[in-house]
Amino acid sequence: MSDDIKELLRKNLEISERTLQLTQKMHRGILWSRFFGFLKWAIIIGATVWGYLALQPYLEQFLGLSSQIEGLGYLDVLKNLQK
Repeated sequence: MSDDIKELLRKNLEISERTLQLTQKMHRGILWSRFFGFLKWAIIIGATVWGYLALQPYLEQFLGLSSQIEGLGYLDVLKNLQK
């Protein structure tokens, strides 16, 4: 083989190795991106469920209280209409 061909093959090998390194870094970045994306959604969904479960007694109490207030208001209106 001539020296020119050997030099071209050596350069080609160097470029191929560098391309492999960059591809591996990109693949690793994609894997971390997927992991943190999943983690982000797990935290969002978990916080939503936890918040609902933590606030559920207060929400039920508030809704019960508001329905009692609405019920009293309707009774007063009906009493005033009968007079």
